Amino acid sequence: MKIFIDSDNIEEIKKYISWGVCDGVTTNPTTFYKSGIVGGVGGIKKRVADISGLIPGLPLSVEVTSEMPEEIIKQAREYSAWADDIVIKIPVTDSKGNSMLGAIKQLVQEGVVVNVTLVMNFNQAILAAKAISSGMEKLAIRKNHFVSIFAGRITEEQGVERAFQVIKETRAWLDFHKYKNVEIIIASIRNPENIEYFSKTGGHAMTIPPDAIAKALLSARTKEGVAKFMEDAKKLN
Repeated sequence: MKIFIDSDNIEEIKKYISWGVCDGVTTNPTTFYKSGIVGGVGGIKKRVADISGLIPGLPLSVEVTSEMPEEIIKQAREYSAWADDIVIKIPVTDSKGNSMLGAIKQLVQEGVVVNVTLVMNFNQAILAAKAISSGMEKLAIRKNHFVSIFAGRITEEQGVERAFQVIKETRAWLDFHKYKNVEIIIASIRNPENIEYFSKTGGHAMTIPPDAIAKALLSARTKEGVAKFMEDAKKLN
């Protein structure tokens, strides 16, 4: 399972690259806002360029900021030209429930790599996969695209077992129907318990905020053991 860092914080990304646990990066308008990015699209573009320089060859997801299909397509074309391996995040529907699958299919046809985001159930996931697959039908080179299933948000609404089931059944469906270029990203991870539990669903990747990764390494017993070994090592002198 690949690990994507869910952050636009340069120092945090550098840290997890150095640890060997960064297979890509995901961002969204909320992460940019929390980081104090200003200057609109220009500010986002600069930060994206900085991140891209850290992870050459790895996927970097950047989300559109419009709900209008025509504007989504325009933004996606612009953003995807910023750097190699840019992945365009597009919500599966708008805030009123209108489908964005038409825009997703068109962009895939144009060679834009997409990450269909805010997916909350099995039906949304397989329809997104169908739209992606349809867009790739006539392409000579087929790149991997993504469907982000929001495990944390599903858990809050329907329980953790339901979230597990949605991801696991989507993976089984993709494998059965041989969708080789559509990968599941397990998203909205909240804590180390989520990492452990949802890692067992068969999702291709998990996007994790830095604080959850840091906490996943913590164990009082590990710290206690290291302290004991260091104490005893001093006695050997």
